Amino acid sequence: MATVGQVTVPERPPALRRCPRCGHPTRADRMIKGFGRDCAAQLGLTGRSVDTGHEGPDLLDLLASDEDQDACDGWDRPADRA
Repeated sequence: MATVGQVTVPERPPALRRCPRCGHPTRADRMIKGFGRDCAAQLGLTGRSVDTGHEGPDLLDLLASDEDQDACDGWDRPADRA
């Protein structure tokens, strides 16, 4: 509460904004990258994990290397011919 002269005036409540994911009103000063705290945690925006890094190929590199192999893509199955 703020005092102006002899009158005590309550402070303004913080602005509320709607979370774009769930639609609940959230205090603007507690939003994380535009989302409410719970939604930001569910989306992984809170940054609680540590990036440890890695060496060698990642999963996307391994998936790209499998495209060169002659594999069934779903169109050459005998059951789909009829």
